[in-house]
Amino acid sequence: MYRKRTSAVNCKSNSKLPISSRRRTAFLSVRLRSQRGMTLIVGLVLLIMLMVISMIGFRNTTLSERMTGNVVDRNVSFQSAESAGKEALDVIETGGFSTTTLGHYAVPFAEGGSSNFWDQGAGATVSATACATTTPFSWVSCAASVGTKYASNSENAKYAIELVSAVPSGGSTVSTYRVTSRSTGGSGKAEVVLQVLYIRTTTP
Repeated sequence: MYRKRTSAVNCKSNSKLPISSRRRTAFLSVRLRSQRGMTLIVGLVLLIMLMVISMIGFRNTTLSERMTGNVVDRNVSFQSAESAGKEALDVIETGGFSTTTLGHYAVPFAEGGSSNFWDQGAGATVSATACATTTPFSWVSCAASVGTKYASNSENAKYAIELVSAVPSGGSTVSTYRVTSRSTGGSGKAEVVLQVLYIRTTTP
């Protein structure tokens, strides 16, 4: 009679591990899961930081472009107003000053030397008789317009000529004129007002 021999397999399961080993395994498993969660959080934080930095950079670039555009616009306005003043001086030098011409005044304005009289926008539409007393000055109704619009300007620059004084001197006449010119640049909002006193001596 034969007996069947069976050999027991010595299989070590997790339950047969020492308690310290089981605790270490559980700790490592929890730590790995925690690290996976931290990687996601760190990634999200980095993405948010990159997005904020990009938005700040875009905003700074846009602001710089606007500032540059404003500087260019004001420079155009300044040059246009200067060109209008030169045209007014040419009118005086060639003897074209006439009180019958719009923008030419034989009597100086009471507030003509004050910047508040000139540089507060285009002013309201007024009658020709109110040009000398309306404050601020009406560039719409009371100023002469240049013949040629300055390049890149939104509208023709304008100017006003005042005869401040005319004093006889040794057979000649020394006339003092106040020329005020205005331009608004390419945007129509970059107002520049320039003023100059011009002295001309004429001999009959």
